[in-house]
Amino acid sequence: MASQPILLKGGTLLVHDNNDKVVPTRADLLIEGDRIARIDANMSVPASAKVMDCADKLISPGFVSTHAHLWQSQLKGRHADHTLVEYMPAGCYSGTFYSPADLFWGQLAGAMESVDAGTTTVVDHSHLNLGPDYPKTAIQALSTSGLRTVYCYSPKRHISSFSPLKLEEEPIPSPEALRAYEALASPPSPHGNGRVVLGFSQDNIYMPQASLQSLYGWLRGGDGASRTQLITTHAQGGPAFGGRPPAVSILASAGLLGPDVLLSHAPGLAAEDVATLAAAGAFVSSTPNTEMQMGMGPVAMRRDVLAGGVGSLGVDCHTWGTSYMPTQMTLALQARRLGRADEVGREGRWVRHVEGTAADVFNLVTVCGARAVGMAKSIGRLAVGFKADVVVLDGLSPGMAAAAQEDPVAAVVLHSSIRDVESVIIDGVVRKEGGKLCEVVVENVPAGLREQSVSVGTAVGWKDVAREVLKSRGGLEDKFRGVDYVKAEEDVIDMWHMDRSAMVEK
Repeated sequence: MASQPILLKGGTLLVHDNNDKVVPTRADLLIEGDRIARIDANMSVPASAKVMDCADKLISPGFVSTHAHLWQSQLKGRHADHTLVEYMPAGCYSGTFYSPADLFWGQLAGAMESVDAGTTTVVDHSHLNLGPDYPKTAIQALSTSGLRTVYCYSPKRHISSFSPLKLEEEPIPSPEALRAYEALASPPSPHGNGRVVLGFSQDNIYMPQASLQSLYGWLRGGDGASRTQLITTHAQGGPAFGGRPPAVSILASAGLLGPDVLLSHAPGLAAEDVATLAAAGAFVSSTPNTEMQMGMGPVAMRRDVLAGGVGSLGVDCHTWGTSYMPTQMTLALQARRLGRADEVGREGRWVRHVEGTAADVFNLVTVCGARAVGMAKSIGRLAVGFKADVVVLDGLSPGMAAAAQEDPVAAVVLHSSIRDVESVIIDGVVRKEGGKLCEVVVENVPAGLREQSVSVGTAVGWKDVAREVLKSRGGLEDKFRGVDYVKAEEDVIDMWHMDRSAMVEK
């Protein structure tokens, strides 16, 4: 917990009212401990406070990314021209070559990249688990970074062969996997001073219904011990998957949808599925940059999804592009507008007014994102008593001047860039200041970690992290040599039972 009060003085606060409308407000914001203590005009400065001059700056709630794979930092730049089929062997499955040290530096780099971009909360769908040390190492890196995270544990899986491609995983999580998860979810002391909480990622929902119900019941504490913040699933769909039942239908028919369910992507979401999600209080995470490249199309800005309050946004793979959430906002907003114009254009008509607003998409990464991760009462808005997760943006940069004064929300969504993110505060601790990331200190490891990558108490700056990531990347590139990724792509198509008859090459 931060010991020194922080006063953000004289900025324009993006404050949500009770109807989720942003009301730009010139005021001071006082942080005490890990909470917002007061919002008022012309506050006197507490003698012990750190004062941050926010004149001509925008003060926003920290951004919430509801889907990410933070471990992949060493793979950045590999997927600029990849589809999902090409990404799986060259990206996701290449994690099988990672050592725990590779994971530590990749995870820490991904988390710090998020913080640098003004993201204060991330749902980390962590599907790199090659053994007992891997989840513990990932959690240590997250705790060290300062990022607020829902770490969604995946049971152990690895690639035993790339030629032919063989994926070794548990179709139904084993008792051993669940015991390992329970130990992480119930630590002697909170991970990262409570910033890092546990969720569960379960991509295989194509198991016997009774088994699925048993797993979800155990995670939710049917025996009286709640064990998870979230249960998240990659929801597949579209022509490639041959019309298999959507995740919404599978979970709804089993009676398992609820406010703790977060489905990622869900392309082709039907109107009745949206209604089902809304009735259950469940959520979808759209990741516009990766989805548009994969040909899926983000659903979060659709009229029915907005009306149902079931949408949110995430980055997905920062290996595909920027971690900056306003870029995801822009892509989601403009994709929906183009989609609407195309819909009516096919009928020989045209659109007079745009579909969706900048305010709509801004809410997807603030108040809606907070609801999607089950933290609506503590993050996602600037309000007294809420967690001090705050982003300060320059309102006078070449990109922001005039826009920030005309419409602060539109300025963030459509005009800002990472360089405008001057300061980031998470849990009352300054993690970026003056446009530069602050040093972090390696935190304690979860109990039972056999191989420690970095000594507890070691202070590291961003350049230290970057050097370690590049060193790790070099070692991984040596391991990747000789892998026939094109052959592995063909195996992915067959392993996932994708519809070759509906496939076109370009």
